[in-house]
Amino acid sequence: MAISTFLFRFLLAVVLLAPLPLGSNRPWSWSLLVVLIGVLLVIWAGGAAIGWIRMPIPARRVWPMGLLFVLALGWAILQTLPVTPPWMWHPLWAEAGGVLDTVPPSGVVSADPALTRTAILRLAAYGGVFWLAVQLGRDRNRAREAVVALSMAGGLYAVYGLMVHLTGSSSILWLRKWAYLNDLTATFVNRNAYGAYAGLGLLCCIGLFVNALRPRRAGQERHAHDLAETLLFQAIPYLSIGLIIASALLLSHSRGAFLATGAALGILLLLLWMAKVVPFRMALLLAAVIGVVAVVAVGVSGEETLSRLVEQTNTQQETGRVNVYRLTLEAIGDAPYTGMGLGAFRPAFRMYRDTSLIEPVTWEYAHNVPLELAMDLGIPGAALFGLSLAGIAAVCLYGLRHRRRDRLYPALALAAMVLVGGHGLVDFSAQIPAIAVTLSFLLGIGFSQSWSSNEHGRDDGEKAQTA
Repeated sequence: MAISTFLFRFLLAVVLLAPLPLGSNRPWSWSLLVVLIGVLLVIWAGGAAIGWIRMPIPARRVWPMGLLFVLALGWAILQTLPVTPPWMWHPLWAEAGGVLDTVPPSGVVSADPALTRTAILRLAAYGGVFWLAVQLGRDRNRAREAVVALSMAGGLYAVYGLMVHLTGSSSILWLRKWAYLNDLTATFVNRNAYGAYAGLGLLCCIGLFVNALRPRRAGQERHAHDLAETLLFQAIPYLSIGLIIASALLLSHSRGAFLATGAALGILLLLLWMAKVVPFRMALLLAAVIGVVAVVAVGVSGEETLSRLVEQTNTQQETGRVNVYRLTLEAIGDAPYTGMGLGAFRPAFRMYRDTSLIEPVTWEYAHNVPLELAMDLGIPGAALFGLSLAGIAAVCLYGLRHRRRDRLYPALALAAMVLVGGHGLVDFSAQIPAIAVTLSFLLGIGFSQSWSSNEHGRDDGEKAQTA
C-alpha cells in the first residue's frame, strides 16, 4: 500500500471513530485524538522531507489561510506567557498578586493558562487535520472514499442511537445517561452536538445522492434505463441512509441543529445548481424528492422537535442564553484587543455572572462561538481566525466556478461550514472535538478538490513508491 494511502486511511479512521468516545469530549479521548493527529503529521512530514511523499497542493496555495491561522494560534500562545505588560493581564492576576503579596506581581493575559494551553493543543490538532486532508485528499478516489465513509459512519451512529432510543435504554455505550434522558444522542452526551454531527452525515448522503444523478456530460440527458439503474444502485442507497440519519436528527429534538441542517441542505442544492452539477429542472425535482423524504421523516420522528420550534417551551433557558450573550459582550468590551484567554471562558465569565442567570448551572460555553472567540482571543485574534475560514470558503467558491469535475466536494465543504457555523450562533457544537475534526476534514477535502489537476499534475500526491 502506498504511504500516502496508508496515512489517508489512518486519518479517515481517526475522524470516523472520533464520535465514539462521547464525541472525544473527555480529557483522555481528546488527548488521544491530539496524539494520533500529531503522529500522522510527523510521519507525513518525515515522508515529505525524504521525498517519499509529494505535496500535491503546494504551500503557496495554503499559506494565506495558514498564516492567519498561525497568527491567531500564536496570539493564544502569547496569552499564556508572562512576557506581556501588566496592562494586558487579566484582572484575576492583579487580585492574586495582592492576596499572595507577590513582589513584583506576575501575570498573563489568560484567566487560566492551563485551559488555554489545552485549547491551543486542540485547535492546532484541528488545523493538522485540515492540512493532512488537503495533502492526502487530492486524489479524487480518496475524496469520494472519504465522503462515502462519512455517510456510512453517520448511518451507523444513527442506527445505534435509534436502537438505544426506541428500546428505552437510557445509556451511552456502557454508561448510564445523566443528561437528555428523553433525547437521542447516540454516542454524544449533548443532543445538540449529536444533531450537528448527524447533519454533517446527512449532507454527505444528499450530496452523494445528487451527484449520482448528475448528467454524465453537460447537456446530455440520461436514458430511462440508465436513470433507473443509477437510481436503484447508486442514488437510492444514500437517500435511504439519509432518511435514517434524518430520523435520528429529529429524535435528538435539537431545534438549532434541525434549522442549521435545513439551511445547509438548501445551500448545498443551490451551490450544485449554480456550479451546473445538475440542471435547473433536475435541481427542482431533487429538492422536491428531498422535501418529500423530509416530510416523511418529520411525520415519523419530528413531532417533539416541531413542537419545540413552535412553542419554545423552555423560556427560562432561552432567557438565560440571551443574558449570557449580553454578559459576554460586556466582557468583550472590557478586553476588546487582548481577550481573556483561548478556552478560558468558564473562569473569566464568573466575574460577569449576575442575578439574571438564575439557573444553578455552570456556564462553560457562551453558546455562541463567534462571541466566545472574541471574548477569548480578543476581536483582532478572532478576526484572524475568521478570515482564515473565509479564505477557505473563497477557495471552495473558486473551485465551484472553475473546476469541470468533482465540484461536489467544495460544495459539501461550504455547506458543512454553513451548518456548523449557523449552529454555532446558538450553541457550542463546533467546540466538540468530534465535530471539529469532521468539519476540518471536510474543509480540507473541499479545499484540495478546488484546484484543477492541470494546475498541480497528478491527483495522487505520491511518487511511485510503496511502503
